[in-house]
Amino acid sequence: MRMRLQLGILCLLLLTAGWITMTSTAANDVHPHADKLKHDDGSWRFTNKLIDQTSPYLLQHAHNPVDWQPWGQQAFDEARERGVPIFLSVGYSTCYWCHVMERQVFEDPDIAAQLNERFVCIKVDREERPDVDDIYMMATQLMTQSGGWPMSVFLTPPGAAGEDDPGLKPFWAGTYIPPTPQHGRPGFPQVVEGLSRVWHEQRSEVIQQADKLAAAVSKTLLKQGEPGPVDASMVQAATDQLLKMYDRDNGGFGGAPKFPQPAYLDFLLDVYQNNPIDDLWQVIGHTLDQMARGGMYDQVGGGFHRYSTDERWLVPHFEKMLYDNAQLVELYARVLDEKPTDANAALYERVIRESCDYVMREMTDVSGAFWSAQDAEVNAREGENYIWTDDQVRDAIGDPALADLAVRMYGLDLGTNFQDPHDDSAKPANVLYLPTPLATLNAETGSEMSALLDKRLQINQALKAVRDKRDQPGTDDKVLLSWNGMMIAALADAGRVLDEPTYLDAAARAADAILSHMTTDDGGLYRTMRNEEAKIPGFLEDYAWFVHGLIALHRAQPDEPKWLDLAKQYTHAAAERFASQSGGYYDTLADQRDLFVRVRGSYDGAVPSANGRMIHNGLDLYELTDESQWLDRAERDLRSFAEPLARSGAGMVQMQAALLRALQLDPSRFADKPVATNQPADKVGALTATLEPQDVRFADGEAAFNVMLDIRRNFHINSHTPSQDFLIPTTLSLSDAEGYELDVQFPEPDLQKYGYADQPLSVFHGKIQIQATLRKTPATTGPFPTNAVLLLRYQACTETACLPPVTERLPLKVSGK
Repeated sequence: MRMRLQLGILCLLLLTAGWITMTSTAANDVHPHADKLKHDDGSWRFTNKLIDQTSPYLLQHAHNPVDWQPWGQQAFDEARERGVPIFLSVGYSTCYWCHVMERQVFEDPDIAAQLNERFVCIKVDREERPDVDDIYMMATQLMTQSGGWPMSVFLTPPGAAGEDDPGLKPFWAGTYIPPTPQHGRPGFPQVVEGLSRVWHEQRSEVIQQADKLAAAVSKTLLKQGEPGPVDASMVQAATDQLLKMYDRDNGGFGGAPKFPQPAYLDFLLDVYQNNPIDDLWQVIGHTLDQMARGGMYDQVGGGFHRYSTDERWLVPHFEKMLYDNAQLVELYARVLDEKPTDANAALYERVIRESCDYVMREMTDVSGAFWSAQDAEVNAREGENYIWTDDQVRDAIGDPALADLAVRMYGLDLGTNFQDPHDDSAKPANVLYLPTPLATLNAETGSEMSALLDKRLQINQALKAVRDKRDQPGTDDKVLLSWNGMMIAALADAGRVLDEPTYLDAAARAADAILSHMTTDDGGLYRTMRNEEAKIPGFLEDYAWFVHGLIALHRAQPDEPKWLDLAKQYTHAAAERFASQSGGYYDTLADQRDLFVRVRGSYDGAVPSANGRMIHNGLDLYELTDESQWLDRAERDLRSFAEPLARSGAGMVQMQAALLRALQLDPSRFADKPVATNQPADKVGALTATLEPQDVRFADGEAAFNVMLDIRRNFHINSHTPSQDFLIPTTLSLSDAEGYELDVQFPEPDLQKYGYADQPLSVFHGKIQIQATLRKTPATTGPFPTNAVLLLRYQACTETACLPPVTERLPLKVSGK
């Protein structure tokens, strides 16, 4: 499908409001309107309908002058009655740019008054409503070729196209929008004014655009293909992609920003267990080692930050998410269980223990369940709580010899490595990391490893005590069921592998808290809880990941039968609510009237696909019970995703791992297609380039020819106009031919969504034709140079990351004059 929307009214809206994308620098990032928000006695001037919500993100906005309402029928009815569009703002509590936009825009009483007059304003916590976020993020990506949070979308009201029109269709979208014009783009007041005017003056065209955009969103999200055969070649292709993406210098996959991607490593561990070759273990072990030693890992307090802003795992984006730590603890435990005598086994055990201890210490609700996230900023400064100077470290530790060791151990002797990217006035400081492995450092000091570890513990205790006295990052203390399922599994695995009952007890207590507080009267589950108040019917991912946690508890406590019984019970409950007749599962319940499309998701994001996890759960239940119904269902589900599995490779890595497991459990079930193994990707180029015709000839001073590209399956190349600055465009140029000019016409690219980017990218794939015309300049005489070449520069990518750019030299022979 061609994703470039040709929508007439869009052009007018762009003239009015401009494409809005997130900028890299903020304006004065303080509370510029703080004095207008409170009375002299300190009481709030404004309180809106978010005050009764439980989401910390929504409560952060409850005293904005914007008349925010939660997503729901009351807001929809008001929009219908007033006949005005809806302004939908989506974000989450630990989102840096969400905080910036609130301070700059939503706390401004003048902007709020303008917004309240012209729109019904709805605020959504994307973590509570991932379904709403997924749909409107796709609209944002299709419309702007970018995405992110905060997400700002304008929707038609119910009744806009007639009494029975449910509305809620997007007609304009962006992300962060500043309060004043910047970089040639309008400020938020100009966006509001322009969209309001177009709504009143050209409403029919706006509704037509909304219909087209909603149809494009539906078509994109529902693109799955027909059920078909699945085989080992799909697993092989995904493996080849990941090995090609592997960063041999720093570990991990791709470049900056670098995410931990635990699902990739989990899959490669499955492949390694099936075929234990050293190259696979090198990828896994090297990456885990580099992450554990980097600044993305909190060396003092334990736990992982969200991602690394560089390719070396050094400087993190400082927010901490429960789902990241859960997946990484489970991964490190799996690896330790696989090779308990590995050279890095002690490092892996420390990471597991410190991360589990961090979650139990700082992220645990009074009920025993787990909170969601911790913020990246403190006092509007990125990472303020986590960074150190040499003097601060020495003052905190006191003992000069121990302080010298800390400075050496944590890299402060190598110079500063961090400055707040949003504040040029901030002084440089240090993110603590381990530039030298502890074993190497120990050998240099000549002491026993146990003594070095004791000193590290003393150093960390001293630093943590000082850090705890600083202003702390905000904690989103809502309980999300799916993320809790992940953490229950992680603690259960950690307790089992380390023989640590404390972690098993914490996992069981969290599961019991969910069973006590987050179950519905009809045998279902709730999505979220705060202060023991549960709400929002659970989505597929909530059932899938909670069952995963229950299964991990059963494996850790096989003598406790309730965990397995509950796992089967909630797997059946999920099938009753979400199963598709063709196989697989929908992400949402069938009766959700507030969504204009019901999605059956399969691609892995930061939280891997719920469909992939459901298949794994079925395979687990088959292994534990030997009941064929579970394998039957897993086979059917896998076959229902045959087309995207073949097309997307590592973009669906969790489901690829499930396919590998199913093939191992009963290969005869998948014998309808011969098992094939692809040649490794590093043995074959990503594309072949040929000239047509081969005998290029001048006619009237011009020579026309085509460069034909045949791009390999599972690869694509960035177009000549890539969607993101960090991607390399495809170019075709002429070299060693002075006096000649080359005019190049590229075909229309496609917009496609891939796992390594947050928005659709402009790409070429399959077979394409580049049209070229060679012309002599007026002063040029003589024959065409025999050594002339075409330079084809491109960046080949898989579904999940991009390879280094390549420049191919294509000899160009031209006859005639």
